[in-house]
Amino acid sequence: MKSLFKLSKNCLSLLIVAILAAILSQTDSFLTLEEDWGLASVFQLRGPLKAPEQVVIITIDKASTEVLKLDEDPEKWPRSQYAHLLNKLNQYHPSLIAFNIHFSEQHATKDDNAFALALATHTNVLLTSYIKQFSVRAAPVLNELIYERIIQPTSVLEKAAIASAPFPIPKTLSTVKQFWLQKNSVGGIPTMPTAVFQCYLLKTNYSNLLQLMQKLNPTLYNKLPASFDQLQKPLETFQEIQSVLTQNGTSLKQLDNIIRSPAYTPQQKRLFQSWRSLINSDHSLYLNYYGSANAITTIPLHRVLSAKLLDAKLLKNKIVLVGYAKNIEPEKNQSFYTVFSGNGEGNTSPVEIAATATANLLDGSWIKPLTAYNQFFVLMAWGSLLIGIFRIYPYKIAIILIITLSLIYLTVAYYLFVSDYLWLPLLTFILQTSFICLFQSVWHLRTVHRVSARYLPRNVFIKNTQYPDAMDSYGELMQGVCMATDAGQYATLSESMNPMALNVLMNKYYSAMFPAVKAYNGLISDVIGDAMLALWAKPVADTQLRIDACHAALKVITAIQHFNQSPLHQLPTRLGLHYGEMRLGNVGTGDHYEYRAIGDIVNTATRIEDLNKVLGTHILVSGSVIDGLHDFMSREIGQFLLKGKTQPITIFELLGKNNHNDPKLAPLLHAFTKALQLFQDHEWSKAQKAFINLNKYYPNDGPTLFYVQYLQKYLPRLQTQNNNLQKPVIEINQIMQSWRYLTLDVQ
Repeated sequence: MKSLFKLSKNCLSLLIVAILAAILSQTDSFLTLEEDWGLASVFQLRGPLKAPEQVVIITIDKASTEVLKLDEDPEKWPRSQYAHLLNKLNQYHPSLIAFNIHFSEQHATKDDNAFALALATHTNVLLTSYIKQFSVRAAPVLNELIYERIIQPTSVLEKAAIASAPFPIPKTLSTVKQFWLQKNSVGGIPTMPTAVFQCYLLKTNYSNLLQLMQKLNPTLYNKLPASFDQLQKPLETFQEIQSVLTQNGTSLKQLDNIIRSPAYTPQQKRLFQSWRSLINSDHSLYLNYYGSANAITTIPLHRVLSAKLLDAKLLKNKIVLVGYAKNIEPEKNQSFYTVFSGNGEGNTSPVEIAATATANLLDGSWIKPLTAYNQFFVLMAWGSLLIGIFRIYPYKIAIILIITLSLIYLTVAYYLFVSDYLWLPLLTFILQTSFICLFQSVWHLRTVHRVSARYLPRNVFIKNTQYPDAMDSYGELMQGVCMATDAGQYATLSESMNPMALNVLMNKYYSAMFPAVKAYNGLISDVIGDAMLALWAKPVADTQLRIDACHAALKVITAIQHFNQSPLHQLPTRLGLHYGEMRLGNVGTGDHYEYRAIGDIVNTATRIEDLNKVLGTHILVSGSVIDGLHDFMSREIGQFLLKGKTQPITIFELLGKNNHNDPKLAPLLHAFTKALQLFQDHEWSKAQKAFINLNKYYPNDGPTLFYVQYLQKYLPRLQTQNNNLQKPVIEINQIMQSWRYLTLDVQ
């Protein structure tokens, strides 16, 4: 339940991250980052596009001023020069001509009239107005009131042109990314690209729109002239037609029928589809740049006005935009930085930005970001998917799967951008994915550390992960204590219980033992069935290791006594401790290693633990463990030659701490010490009598009973041996083979 709660907490944290990413994606700061990085990156990845066929730019550049021998400032040119340009351009039969040049100041009347006459004659020219800011302060204590006003071309030119519109550029701190369809601050009038699009749609499909109005609004149909050239105010006419179409859903279906009808050309359908999309669009759209500067077909002014004719198809039925090149009066900064500029070398002129916007409207290729709702949904769905993957799959598989899905998402995002001009979130997607993966990786690493800490010391785990190729040689020579434990009656229990129930029992058993070991800085080295091996080790000898091991041994016995209070199952436990030298490190080869101690100390501790069965004791320690430790109560049991050993060791029973006062224990220890001394002095008969007498008063004392039975069995043999000054050694191997009926067990 606890692990499930932690897992749920982890999933909840990741879900919060997903929600935050989705919410932050809607903020202006993240939108700016997404534009500057995400949108710019996909533009660079896509590269330049083929120049639009329907739009051509005529630039007034520095070379034209030199060839035509005109003033370097085009604003000082006589307006008759522009009249000449119009007459020259219309020889090639363009559909529309739009001047991205301000004609707000009056020049010579003759020149202005000549230009106006050319405008009125050709009925296909739009002029540019511009928006000017004004400020007024109603009172000294009030803030300034800022308002905007349209500055139209001079009256004679405005009346002669078919329309005029401003082209304000929404420039950010870095690049020009968007263009306005209309400027709401001055009454919602359409901007130059929108006005050109509306006039072009109206001019090229006027007869079709007349037929549509005849069905939808006969009153408007009767007011409209027979041809586009007869329209006095084409922009107002377009707005009237659009109002008819948007007044109800039925009218819009008529426009949808045109888009689906096979009677219209693909170009006409694209125009109507763009119009249909613009009806419900925002007031500003994202520019779909065709490349760096001059990506759109551009013709210098002097080439148009030269005696040599241009290709007849170059301008026919095209939209021609006339404006200043970026090298005209560069001190006025007649250019803007775009996603394709690159180091300031390829800045784009305002007329090319206007041409880009116009071309985008004609073929519906402006960049279309997801709506705020859809973007929120995509990021929420993606974040939830990541959480689900980490929840269902292992970490390594989850990471591989997420990388694969991320590449698929990026590929789909790129494809939609190129084919449908759809802009999916990229930077927010990458940040969200990276953060969730980083969060989960940290969580996974923390889990690995926590799990490894249950198997390996932390420093061992760190060293092995830092130097995995040196695992076979990792290890240190240590001095320390080895504790071996074993549970009585385990064999009987394992025979009678099913493995699952036995596992539950042993987990409870070890949950009582392990804290006692770790409380005194011990390391759990091995666990096999009912046997545990614990270590206290350092590179140099340290008395504190032996003290900690003895404290832990006493605490283990206390914990097991509490565990054995259960009426169902009891596991009486025996402990053996030995002190000495060991190599503590990795053991194994190839793809499997275990961290454990190697040395005689391990085998000896196990043999000492096994000696408890013979002596009927709980905790036996070697003399090297207890030597010099005055804080513990112990008694010497004697010298024993353990099974498989060639050198005898002195064995002590660890009874408790010295502050443990048991009035019954002191007489026993005193009498046992005297009896043992007689045994060690080879006073066999006296020793036998002493142990027999002691057994009468302490019949449950295992070591006493052992000596009673040992002397009973071997007294004749002992009496025939040569007495010497050495302490007698009891050979356990001999006892276990020929004297099994004397073997005792701890109860």
